[in-house]
Amino acid sequence: MNAGIRFRQASSGDLDEVMKIENSCFGTDAFSRQQIAYLMTHSKGIFLIAEHEGQIAGYLSFIISRRHNTGRIYSIAVASEHRGLGIAGIFMDRTIALSDEKNLRAVFLEVRTDNTAAIHLYKKKGFTIRSVKHNYYHDGASAYKMMLPVQKKDSFI
Repeated sequence: MNAGIRFRQASSGDLDEVMKIENSCFGTDAFSRQQIAYLMTHSKGIFLIAEHEGQIAGYLSFIISRRHNTGRIYSIAVASEHRGLGIAGIFMDRTIALSDEKNLRAVFLEVRTDNTAAIHLYKKKGFTIRSVKHNYYHDGASAYKMMLPVQKKDSFI
């Protein structure tokens, strides 16, 4: 891992920087400031921040459903100037580890069907495409619904 990258839980003071990343990554599909603030402070799960050399480089919002015993990667974004450092992969690894720790059955996410870089990463981490959601995004683009079954690793003593 790049020594200049640090991960931590988000705080409300991160909202302005997170919104810059949200808007630059998602444009018309970006969450509102109120939605991001809620995810950061009130949702059932985690909202992680990645910092690279003192700047907020990306974030991950992961929501846990105790009712269904599953998790959902609600949003993941890395600022363009910080891509290629492995931040998204580390976010995914931390999410998978947390899901295993919490004994979740599966993790779900949605991704634009034309986001080949993200799809490649998710497949590399073990996610499979479960279905297509047509007209999912504001511009009419479709999304893949992807799933990762989470299985406890056997312990050998």
